[in-house]
Amino acid sequence: MKILLTGATGFLGSHIADFLYASGFELLLTRRKISVLDKCNSFAEAVKWIYTDDNDWINQAIEFKPDLIIHAAWNGVENNKRDDWKVQLSNIDFLYQLLKITKESNVKKIISLGSQAEYGQFNEKVTEEYSVNPVSSYGFVKLACLEYLKSFCNDHSIQWYWLRIFSVLGKNDNPGWLIPSVITKLNNNETIDLTPGDQCYDYMYVNDFCDRLLKVIHSSENNSGIYNVCTGRPTAIKELLIAVANKIDKPLSLLKFGALPYRPNQTTFMIGDSAKFDAAFGQCDTLTIKNMIEKSI
Repeated sequence: MKILLTGATGFLGSHIADFLYASGFELLLTRRKISVLDKCNSFAEAVKWIYTDDNDWINQAIEFKPDLIIHAAWNGVENNKRDDWKVQLSNIDFLYQLLKITKESNVKKIISLGSQAEYGQFNEKVTEEYSVNPVSSYGFVKLACLEYLKSFCNDHSIQWYWLRIFSVLGKNDNPGWLIPSVITKLNNNETIDLTPGDQCYDYMYVNDFCDRLLKVIHSSENNSGIYNVCTGRPTAIKELLIAVANKIDKPLSLLKFGALPYRPNQTTFMIGDSAKFDAAFGQCDTLTIKNMIEKSI
C-alpha cells in the first residue's frame, strides 16, 4: 500500500512514519525546506520526501498515486500559537490542497488527526456525542477542518476518519511540553513550582496510538466517522510527575506541589471514552503510566 503522510517531521508524525516504514508501506512524506529531521533518523534516508514549499508539490503527490492519505500536519500546535488566528487558519488552506490530491489521485480513504481541544473545557468522561465547544482558535479551526473533510469526502464517496487525540507521551516529545521540561529542570536540580496536581488527564503512549492507527488503516469496513483515541484511564498530574522523578532518581522535594493556584475555571478531569473506537476496530493494549515514563525517558 502507498501512503502519503503529512507532518512526518513532528513528534507524533515521526512516530507514525517510523511505524509505517517498519510495517512495509511505501511512503511519501511531506516537509518544508526548513524542517529539521532530528526525529526522523530511523527512516529519513529510506523514504520519499516532497517539499510543500515547492510550487509543484501537489503534482508530485498526485503522481505518487497514494492509496491512502494520513494527515498529521498542523501549523501552530505550540501553546503560544494556539490563539493565533492567522497561523491556525493556514491549516484550512493546506487541507484544501490535500483534498485536491485526494480527488485527483482517486484516494479511497483519508485519516486525519483531531484533538480533544474540539470539546473545549469539560470535567467528565466524554464520548464523541459530547457537545463541542472549543475555547481556542486551534480548537475552532480543528472543527472547521473536520466539517470540511467530512463534507468533501461524503460528496466524493471517500472513507474518512477523524481521530480525536487526547494526550500522547513518548520519546522525542517537544522540549517545551510537560514531561521533557520537567525532566530538564529535575536534571538541573531546579525546584519546580506546581499546582496541587490533582488534575486528571488521559495519557497514551505514542506506540499505543500507532497500534490503533494501524487498525484503522487495515480495516476493510467503511466505518467513516469521528473517533476518540484515548485510554479512558485518568492519571493525575501529580502521579505522572512523581513517576518521572522516581525514574531519573531525583528527590520529590524538587516538585513543589501546591506552590501555584489553579487557573480560574481550571479543567480537572479530561478523559475520553474509547468505546466507539473499540467497537469499530477492536481493543488494543495500553501501557501503564510507569511503563510509559520508562520508555519515554
